[in-house]
Amino acid sequence: MNNNVCIICEYGWIIKGVMAEQANQDVIPLRNASVVRKWLNGKGIGGIAKAENKDEYVLDYVGDVTIASSKVLFAIPCEW
Repeated sequence: MNNNVCIICEYGWIIKGVMAEQANQDVIPLRNASVVRKWLNGKGIGGIAKAENKDEYVLDYVGDVTIASSKVLFAIPCEW
């Protein structure tokens, strides 16, 4: 099962990582996470889902994080 995901949060935060097992529904744990800083490819944030587009996005590595579930707007499953 592929757990790679890009999570779009309130206040414009976009975080890409590997979803870990949730201990509770209040937080979403991500491993090897990065903040998506920018893209200029005209494909929008949805383009990040395809492995062929990954080099067109600037990611800032932040490590393992937990995101409050209440702050999540939506998630995009990713190939990579």
